Amino acid sequence: MPVTTRPESPAHPQATALLRASHAYLQSLYAAEDNHFLSIDELLASGILFFVAESDGRIVGTAALALKDGYAEVKSMFVDPAARGQGVGRALLDRLEAEGRARALPMLRLETGPLNHEAVAMYARHGYAPCGRFGDYPDSAASLFMEKPLDAPCRMSPDEDMTAVHALLVDAFAYMDGVIDPPSSLGQMTPADLAENAREAELWVIGTPPRACMILTPKGATLYLGKLAVDRGARGRGLSRQLIEHATDRARALGLPSVTLQTRVELVANQKTFETMGFVETGRTAHPGYDRPTSITYVRPVT
Repeated sequence: MPVTTRPESPAHPQATALLRASHAYLQSLYAAEDNHFLSIDELLASGILFFVAESDGRIVGTAALALKDGYAEVKSMFVDPAARGQGVGRALLDRLEAEGRARALPMLRLETGPLNHEAVAMYARHGYAPCGRFGDYPDSAASLFMEKPLDAPCRMSPDEDMTAVHALLVDAFAYMDGVIDPPSSLGQMTPADLAENAREAELWVIGTPPRACMILTPKGATLYLGKLAVDRGARGRGLSRQLIEHATDRARALGLPSVTLQTRVELVANQKTFETMGFVETGRTAHPGYDRPTSITYVRPVT
């Protein structure tokens, strides 16, 4: 069943039951002084946004945002054990991040514990990276702090300076030298070419200077996603996923039913990444002069 998220009161009976289960689980792992979860009464206070995930008419997950000065903190993240592995955690994090962006917050932060193995792995998969202690948390080995920047994708205009975007692409694609055959067309691309792409298509970046970029071009009944790149120092923070989700939003806004991209046959890790993001292989093609497939086409439906 599809998972949906919505605001709800933590006093809702099903939400309260999950929160109590979460509190009991944390109390089984950590001493009282090392537990920093919010009580149900605290979740009802102003400055707290509370959400639930629902599937088949039943609440299967909870999450909250505590609004702070310059960031928001993820709290009360819990998924019903019977509903795990169904995308509930991702749906809740996506909702929290959307709420943070809507409030122009630069980042989300969270505190968890090293014994919460599944939670730590989930946060890492969704782009949260370890950070220093924040707020009024005590210095304790029982706390692990993580954060994720929330820079929204920004569309560049053709009259902007493309030097930094070009440098990002050159550096991000450098590892392909000697790996893919034929070489990437990026070798012939100039900042002026990027300006033309911004004029004729859509050039999107995250961050100033840019830490990630992509080019979106309507082609027939699909939106083609090309030149997806993330700065080496910003990898593992979910920026590729953020851009791909934005591409899906753009396709929907343009009335196009899918997003299409291509990757090279040699780039197996990229293929696996795209498949985990909902892309399905639809064909293989060869560059001119090659008698073997050199590229794989992937399509992700807009739902």
